[in-house]
Amino acid sequence: MPPATQLSAREPDAHLQLVRDARERRATDIHLDPLQDGYQVRLRVDGHLVPHLGLSQEDGHRLVNQFKTAAGIDPGTAFTPLGSRRKLGLGGEEVIDCRITLAPCLSGPKLAIRLLDASRFAHRMPELGLSETGMRRFEHWLKTLNGMFLVTGPTASGKTTTLYALLHELATDNRHIVSIEDPVEYEIDGINQIQVDEKHGLDFATGLRTILRLDPDHAMIGELREPESAHAAVSAAVAGHVILATLHSRDAVSAVTVLRNFGLARHQIASALGVIVNQRLVRTLCEQCREETELAPAEKEWFEREQLPPPTKAWKAVGCDACDSVGFRGRTGLFEVWHIDEGEYEMLLADADEDSLREHLNAEGHTGLWQDATEKIENGATTFDEIQRLGLALPWE
Repeated sequence: MPPATQLSAREPDAHLQLVRDARERRATDIHLDPLQDGYQVRLRVDGHLVPHLGLSQEDGHRLVNQFKTAAGIDPGTAFTPLGSRRKLGLGGEEVIDCRITLAPCLSGPKLAIRLLDASRFAHRMPELGLSETGMRRFEHWLKTLNGMFLVTGPTASGKTTTLYALLHELATDNRHIVSIEDPVEYEIDGINQIQVDEKHGLDFATGLRTILRLDPDHAMIGELREPESAHAAVSAAVAGHVILATLHSRDAVSAVTVLRNFGLARHQIASALGVIVNQRLVRTLCEQCREETELAPAEKEWFEREQLPPPTKAWKAVGCDACDSVGFRGRTGLFEVWHIDEGEYEMLLADADEDSLREHLNAEGHTGLWQDATEKIENGATTFDEIQRLGLALPWE
C-alpha cells in the first residue's frame, strides 16, 4: 500500500480528507483506534486491516470530534455507544454515504466508519465468482422460484451482496418485491426496502408480517437472527411466498441445524427450503503481476493428509503498481450451492442428522467450499494461504 497522504487533524475538513484517502485505497472501513499515547488510523482493504497513519492523542481526539460533528453526535459524548448514518460531501458533487459508530474504550473514544459504496452492492450474478455448476443452480432457481433461497456464512462473507445480485435479476415491472433489512445499505430501484427500527417495534419478524400484507411477489429478509423471524420466514415460504434471506452458519448443511435450533419442525424445514448457499470472500490475485508456480511441499502434504484432490497448479502474489505492491486486488466469492432435491427433501422430512446429509451430498458429487477453493487456486484467482486464512471446514466435519 502506498504511503498515506499527509493529513493534518488541525484542518477543519481533515475527516473528509481521510475519507478521500480511504476511497482512493478502495477501503470499505476506517478505524480510529485510541492508544495510550495517541491514535492509530487503519483502513480495511479487501477484508484486511492495514495501518494508515499515526496521530498524537490531541490530533486523534480532534479528528474523532470532526466525525462526531459530521454525524450529528455531540462532541462532548464520550461514554455512550452511538451510531449514525450520514452523507458526507467530499467536494463538488461527490457525496459518500457513511455509517459511523462510536464506542467508549479505556484509552479514549473509538470510531469505526463504514463507507457505504453503492457499487459494492451493484454486482450481477456473473460477477460473484460462481462456478458453472453454481451459476446453473442459481439460474434454475430463478426460473422455477421454488422454495426459500437461503444465503449462509459468517459476518462479512458477502451474503447481502449475493442477495442483492438476485434481487437485480428479480426486479422487473411485473413483480412486486419488498425487503426488510438492518441496515439498508444500497437502494435498488423497483424494490420497496424497509429499514429495521426496533425502537419503534419494527424488527425482522414484524416487518415480514407487514410485508406479507402488502401483496408481494417476493420478499427479502436481511437476516434470520432469532426464532421469531425464522418462524415467520419459513411459514411464509411454506405458504407459497418466494423468500430470500441470510443466516449465520459454517456450511450449507449446518444451516438446517440452525433452523432446528430455532424450534422449527422438520416438515416446515423440508417444505420451505429450495436452495441453501454457503459462501466466503477471499482476496483475488492481481492479474497484472501474479506468477504461476507449484504447490509447496507442505501444501501438497496438507491435501494428501486431508484426502482432498490438490490443484494441478498454483499461483503466487508478486506486487506491482496496479495492486499497490500488495499482490492482491479485489475479492471474489467461494460458494457451496445446495439445491434440495426430492431425495434430500425426504431426508429432511425424516430428520436426518448433519453427518447423514453430508455423506449423501458427498456421494452425489456435491461441490463444497474446499472444492470451489481448489478450483480458484488452480485458475489463478487466489492462493492456498488465502484459503487457509478463512479456516474452512472440511467436507466431512
